[in-house]
Amino acid sequence: MAKQRELVGAHSSHILGGDGTPVLIRHQQWKGLVLERKEIPIRAECGPQFSGMPVVIASQYSPGRRWYRCSGQTQEVPMVAPGIDTLGATYERDYGRWECDPGGETICLRLPPDIIQRYLQEDAYHFDLETKYSYRDDVLVKAIYALADEMQRDFPNGMLYAEGMSLMVVGWLARHHARKPAQPALQARVLSAVQQAKVRELVDTHLDSELSVERMAAEVGISPFHFSRLFRATFGVPPHRYVLQMRIARAAHLLRSQRQRTVADIALEVGFASQAHLTHAFKCHMGQTPARWRTA
Repeated sequence: MAKQRELVGAHSSHILGGDGTPVLIRHQQWKGLVLERKEIPIRAECGPQFSGMPVVIASQYSPGRRWYRCSGQTQEVPMVAPGIDTLGATYERDYGRWECDPGGETICLRLPPDIIQRYLQEDAYHFDLETKYSYRDDVLVKAIYALADEMQRDFPNGMLYAEGMSLMVVGWLARHHARKPAQPALQARVLSAVQQAKVRELVDTHLDSELSVERMAAEVGISPFHFSRLFRATFGVPPHRYVLQMRIARAAHLLRSQRQRTVADIALEVGFASQAHLTHAFKCHMGQTPARWRTA
């Protein structure tokens, strides 16, 4: 029986503090990059692993060696200290093995689709990292470790400062380490008619709940990263923009067909957090407020 795949880095232990919990925990209000601080095992091996999204691994190595097997071919991967690995969203390996001296650590940075979309906006559709092992990029290493330290100390300079650091990291990756765009023939791939129908039905029947990229991708059985690309090619807009358009369209219909209902009530039914949230989005897209639309 084939071994079940696990996320890259899942075999490594988190670095723990004096209370026994990981020293780097994502704050519940933090909406930026996803970071984990882990030990590099002295001796270890692991089975099949995959990235699932673009991943950056910044490491402070102790002397040692490592081997990866991908697509049936095993290669020894150099260990540069400090070093960077970048892995594309579809990266997979069959096997990995390490032999290192004690004291090494790594920071694993993951780039979920919603993070890429928020920072890169229209360019997010084409973004992915080139898969490369153990190369020097002192600017990137310094930035990732500085951001990790800021998060670990509970944002002493404020979340806005850390958000700026996140934007810098993503911008640097996009400029220096992004994979070249696919050929036009590959970019033209779209969701199938069945998948489109499933997405439309999900959005239409669940406008009042959270409709994340992950949830929509799960509905059609593909990865969130791949789904975001196919969705954009199919509908011409990113998933979050499509959901927003559907919410505004439903609100516009209800405002005139159910005039006895309050704007606040309609806002909640179509998935907005408040009347003010609906009013702002409605005015941006329709050119007038919900109240004016209702009486026009």
